[in-house]
Amino acid sequence: MTKEIYRLRAELKDQGFAVIQYDQHPLHSYPYDAPWLTDEVFNKIYDSIREHTLVDRIRCYSHYLLMEQIAKLPGDILEIGTWRGGTAGIFTQLAPNKTVYLADTFAGVVKSSEWEHYKDKAHSDTSKELVVKFLEQDLGVSNYKILQGVFPENTGHIVKGKRFSFVHIDVDVYRSAKETFDFIWENVVPGGIIAFDDYGFVTACSGVYKFVNEIKNDADKIFICNLNGHAYIIKR
Repeated sequence: MTKEIYRLRAELKDQGFAVIQYDQHPLHSYPYDAPWLTDEVFNKIYDSIREHTLVDRIRCYSHYLLMEQIAKLPGDILEIGTWRGGTAGIFTQLAPNKTVYLADTFAGVVKSSEWEHYKDKAHSDTSKELVVKFLEQDLGVSNYKILQGVFPENTGHIVKGKRFSFVHIDVDVYRSAKETFDFIWENVVPGGIIAFDDYGFVTACSGVYKFVNEIKNDADKIFICNLNGHAYIIKR
């Protein structure tokens, strides 16, 4: 994805556009029905987190809807790649009865390969302290636990044996996506959802696109591709 596409995405973000990269051709989608612009509850939440996330309004709206879908399922929430805590702010506010585990190196991307766009240490402009301040002081939430380090090597033991109804994988590269998924899949409850933030961005995040395509037809999985760029794997 070129710098021009990043610039365009930033300009369109608050207008409700989805800018999705498919084979280096950006797709601009603006449906007539745009509830992410008119839903007052969502927009209040989005306004509270928007400066702490790179996830655009439409993908955040999908997370908002997914929280309703998993509300009655047993199990907590896990996010791998929390950056500055924006999407974590959606999860904690909308799932107050669940613990939201937030895994991040706070030192940027890890496990990148030579053939991938993202390299190690990308998105390192964050810190554990910044996320704690945002969640506790700005949002007033406490139903979270931060796992600082490389997941799962450094912090996977903390969630070993716990059950999850929702997992958000936002790690940008193949190895990290694969190793995270392989570690956590057995902990996902039936009907639980794993959301891959980066699936639709096949130039910038070709490794995530590659990995999801390797598993999407497995018998124990339901695969959904959302045109906002998300991919969902639902446990049968």
